[in-house]
Amino acid sequence: MRTAKLEDIKELKLLIYETIDACYPGAYSYEAIDYFKEYHNTKNILNDILNGYSLILTCGRDMIGTGTLLGSNARRVFVKPAYQNKGLGKRIMHGLEEKAVENGVRIMDLDASFVAYSFYRALGYETQAEDLIPVKNEQNLRYYKMVKKLEDK
Repeated sequence: MRTAKLEDIKELKLLIYETIDACYPGAYSYEAIDYFKEYHNTKNILNDILNGYSLILTCGRDMIGTGTLLGSNARRVFVKPAYQNKGLGKRIMHGLEEKAVENGVRIMDLDASFVAYSFYRALGYETQAEDLIPVKNEQNLRYYKMVKKLEDK
């Protein structure tokens, strides 16, 4: 695992889009999927690298996972579909949580997609609210605001 660099942006965006395309159909409408892709745009990825703590998980030369801590917020946590269910997302989250504790954060927060909700619940995140974002064609994107109290390690 390493921290992200500016030259990683293009590959990070591809990793994120590949994961969205593979995991979100069936759980979300096409309009919601388009919203996710717009949210995870180059400008926002750049902002995370410049202003947050962005991790990249690699396997050989391949980028297979990522996650960012911005303040107390975990965001943009993705693992390529071929590498899911192997504990890699958990590893990324633990890296972000360790950095948060190091930075004095005591409560970490995140917005979980329906697809990732059970993953975060298994890591000890508690649901604070369920919310909807209206997207195109009168569709909605359902997501969950979650928090976890962090302990000093």
